[in-house]
Amino acid sequence: MKKTPVLLLLVIAFLQPDFIVAKAKHNCPELSHSAEGKYQFDEFKDGKVHFKNGKFTKAKLNYNYLLGAIEFISNGKDTLIITNKSRVDYIALNESIFYSQEGQGDMELVAEFGTVLLAKKTHLVIKGNKANSSEQKYISNPESVTPTSLLISNQTGEFRWQNTTAKPEYKYKTDYFLIDQNRLFHLAKKSNFLKIYGKHRSALSDYFRKNDVDFNNQDALRSLLRYCSSL
Repeated sequence: MKKTPVLLLLVIAFLQPDFIVAKAKHNCPELSHSAEGKYQFDEFKDGKVHFKNGKFTKAKLNYNYLLGAIEFISNGKDTLIITNKSRVDYIALNESIFYSQEGQGDMELVAEFGTVLLAKKTHLVIKGNKANSSEQKYISNPESVTPTSLLISNQTGEFRWQNTTAKPEYKYKTDYFLIDQNRLFHLAKKSNFLKIYGKHRSALSDYFRKNDVDFNNQDALRSLLRYCSSL
């Protein structure tokens, strides 16, 4: 890959102030060269990135399961990821709404319960026991360096391989998150429900005593959030 001169990167950043971007790096041998299974949609679709200043930008968008983030097609036909998450309000894609947070990627809105939102993040993970050092796996590298002229976040989606002796097998994994009124993300678990709904801790603790909540089950989370919003 040719190195892009720093001056050119500065020009790009100046011309596209709403899209400070980094090129997506796909170092997975099986998934890099084919969109099958890696993307939510079979093609990049028309969407809008809405910013907190009220502006929006139209783009061809798709959700990458491997990166856990929205990608877009630039005017130069490159596949890019958005790195200035703090300026993004939400992303509209194919009738779905995605919310973003630095270090967490992009998550799809599932339902709204007053000021609390339920969102999900579906991503590809390696099958098997990750503690086994002999199996091949990827590691997200949040410390990787990006060009300083574009450095807004170190969330670049870069992956590196620890072992290439065997082809990896992937599975889809969905994690659920609560988004509070301050647009902060919290993994859906008991302690975070008690934190967000602290004013009703007693009633919520009683709910947990009577119900064995599966925090990986969307229906169970919906039922719990309906109860919380009624308090």
